[in-house]
Amino acid sequence: MHVVEAKTILTPQNGLNVYRGATDHCLVSPVRAKTSRVEKPEDVEVKENAGSLLAYTLRRKRSRGMISVGGFSDPYNPLEKKFELMRDCLRVLDRFDFGLSITTRYSLLLRDMDLLQEIAKKTKLVVTVPFPTLQTDQFRLIEGELGLSDRLQLLEGLKEGGIETILLIDPVIPGINDSITTLGMLLQLAKDQGIRMVDHRDLKCQLQNGSYEYFYKELRKRNREVAKQLEEKFGEEMELVPENHKELMRHLIDTCAAYDIICDKKEILAYRRQYSNQTEGTQLTFDF
Repeated sequence: MHVVEAKTILTPQNGLNVYRGATDHCLVSPVRAKTSRVEKPEDVEVKENAGSLLAYTLRRKRSRGMISVGGFSDPYNPLEKKFELMRDCLRVLDRFDFGLSITTRYSLLLRDMDLLQEIAKKTKLVVTVPFPTLQTDQFRLIEGELGLSDRLQLLEGLKEGGIETILLIDPVIPGINDSITTLGMLLQLAKDQGIRMVDHRDLKCQLQNGSYEYFYKELRKRNREVAKQLEEKFGEEMELVPENHKELMRHLIDTCAAYDIICDKKEILAYRRQYSNQTEGTQLTFDF
């Protein structure tokens, strides 16, 4: 971990990353891909001036819109307990009436429920929670040290707080969590939690140069037999597609229709991008 004073805080697409690096040990992580340009993913960069720089940047925006955080590095990783950079940024977003789309794996987000609820009263706020499985052994194999109970606590806390939540079924890895039973349990969870949108990445596992190497290296440590089976079956392929992929997709679509849950990726993406202001009654769509 190293602390820096950042010069920029938002991407051209309004992406916000207060930390830069691998903050968890999920088998599939975009920050480990070479295209992320993070040379040492484990050496997490902490942008100590994130809040003040965000305020400076938003003050110069001509119009308000959605800010997206967590697609690259999780804003509620363990370092956030000490630095509270995301909490500082929430105060800024609340002050400037910007909308917010957060993706996180950690229940630490619940610490900031007071600010999240204030933002939700005025503008769009949506939290996406990645959830690969409800089976403990599978979860540990995919997510590493992150606990299933912590993820369930996060969902429950979001429900109690009245925060709009999207369940993201990802990653789906052949031979681990690619069964109809696993998928059905997740969809039932979404229904029970009152979640109205379930996102997915076509129920496949997509690797990239860099993340491919980490995936197999880490999987060998956790389960050598499963790693061997996948390597023998897929070789150097970057896209790992379950044999029952068509069946999985059909079950997803049919079950979501029965539960009145939206699972169309384009519709969910459009929803995340659309800014709304509850106090002014205006809606604008921004491209990401």
